[in-house]
Amino acid sequence: MKLDLAALLPQVTAIAAAAGVDIMAIYRDESRWDVQNKNDDSPLTAADIAANRTIVAGLEKLAPDIPVISEECDEVPFSERSRWSRCWVVDPLDGTKEFIARNDEFSVNIALVENHEAVLGVVYSPVTQTACVAARGLGAFRIDNRIATALKTVPLPLKKERAVRLVASRRHRDAREALFMERVQARIGDTELATAGSAFKICAVAEGLADAYPRFGPTMEWDTAAGQVVIEEAGGALLDEKGRAFRYNERESLLNGSFIVLGDAADKWLEVWLPAHT
Repeated sequence: MKLDLAALLPQVTAIAAAAGVDIMAIYRDESRWDVQNKNDDSPLTAADIAANRTIVAGLEKLAPDIPVISEECDEVPFSERSRWSRCWVVDPLDGTKEFIARNDEFSVNIALVENHEAVLGVVYSPVTQTACVAARGLGAFRIDNRIATALKTVPLPLKKERAVRLVASRRHRDAREALFMERVQARIGDTELATAGSAFKICAVAEGLADAYPRFGPTMEWDTAAGQVVIEEAGGALLDEKGRAFRYNERESLLNGSFIVLGDAADKWLEVWLPAHT
């Protein structure tokens, strides 16, 4: 059965916003954080758990036949999920370290995956109550106070026109990043670097605030799925170390490899991106 993505998108956005209410109630009351460490040493707060509960319940009510892959749900064996033609991929609180640091740079990420491709995505900011949303063939939009503004990536600047704007993770840095920036400066033009948390880095490229976001080092599928739909519908791409678009729920491991988010001129970016992995 074909899904009505146009009808689903506002409903999924509402679920993300409801989770945002749960997150902010705990964010404002540090005594309720109850920070723990998971097996991989990443932090887990009461906000992660509360948001996950709200999202899973909302998605199950919205589409009972579509299973959920979530950072905070029990892991489903690949032997089972490999049979799924559709699934939700969820990070109920992307940027838990930013939440703990109280810098407001955390998001709720919800994506719909169909035949291993992300086709609907919502990246919601509980602090600002804004969202970057997209669905396959319908475009990408920023929702602010119920007003939708279309997102469009910006052209890569010509040399000397302006600096090439890169965005990077605030906490997960890699030595290869500096070498990549050197190649960008040599091949494309002078660069300037900004840092941010969570999936907002992908959205920054989709909104035209940055030209590219290179990521060396591990992420998980729930970190990128929603943002990938947003950047693709805004006119850009999210590509792996071989220049291919990410696919989802296709492997036993949900761990991503390195990737680059770009807004324009994929050929020029790949000239400096692909050699970084050879």
